[in-house]
Amino acid sequence: MIILIVKFKELFPDYKSYSNEEYLMSTVSKELLRAISQTLPRRLYAIRKAKPGLNVDGTLKNMCDIVSLHTNSRNTNNWGYDYLTRDFINLFEEFEDIHFHKFMDAVLELSNMDEIFLNELNEIFEDHDFGYKLTGDSNKPWVTVNSNICLATNITDVIISTEQISRQTADHIRQAQKQLVRAGELRARKDAIRDCLSAMESLLTHLTGTIDIDNADRLMRENPEKWGQSFIVKDGIILWNMFHNRYKDIRHGNFNISEISYDEAIYFIDKLLAYVKYISSRAQENKTENENLPF
Repeated sequence: MIILIVKFKELFPDYKSYSNEEYLMSTVSKELLRAISQTLPRRLYAIRKAKPGLNVDGTLKNMCDIVSLHTNSRNTNNWGYDYLTRDFINLFEEFEDIHFHKFMDAVLELSNMDEIFLNELNEIFEDHDFGYKLTGDSNKPWVTVNSNICLATNITDVIISTEQISRQTADHIRQAQKQLVRAGELRARKDAIRDCLSAMESLLTHLTGTIDIDNADRLMRENPEKWGQSFIVKDGIILWNMFHNRYKDIRHGNFNISEISYDEAIYFIDKLLAYVKYISSRAQENKTENENLPF
């Protein structure tokens, strides 16, 4: 069990500006509320099998009290599974008209009660296109499954900007985007970084007609008129070498897993995507000027 330390607004202070077009990012649906409120009481019986001494009615009463606290409702005075289940469902409906961050804090407290609840909630979120996922990490209890929210660089824009230049590059970035949906998992973070490195490698070698990134870097830095200032161009090889030397398992895809935090992963992915976007922009400018590029 983890303790509620970080409130949702502290993790996502600008959540109200997020779009709900692809995922539910700042609002809830009736269907989502209904699924949670009807499923969690039923899951208590699964928990009781693993914990024979569990007081189901008492636990359900505590769940009602958690929801009451975050909806500013009166605590229920009822007792008994059927009555408490009904109260829990009715109380949960109030989140439709309550600030989204209060719903998120309440759900986190409920997930803290048992790991079964956490897993069940994440499955419900996935079924209802909800934009967040519980991690079980007390320092970062929520991560977004919408990769464009956690990154400063819009990953969809990078895919579009590289598609006509190098389809292989765009495909690598699409794969990274899929991994970022599970960025709360260490393995997925590693895989997302690896895919971004592969995207950079394929782009540089394609644009320079070379077979390795070292020669691609050398040719690009020898031609600043085409590729821009050297201190920007050299960022690619710096990142490449750093991962080869410090995080060897990330680049080579072996079964070891580097200890890299969520924030570190997002930082590195942002840098790699920004670099790929920059080189792609230079390539497009060169193409406009009718230079002989391989796309």
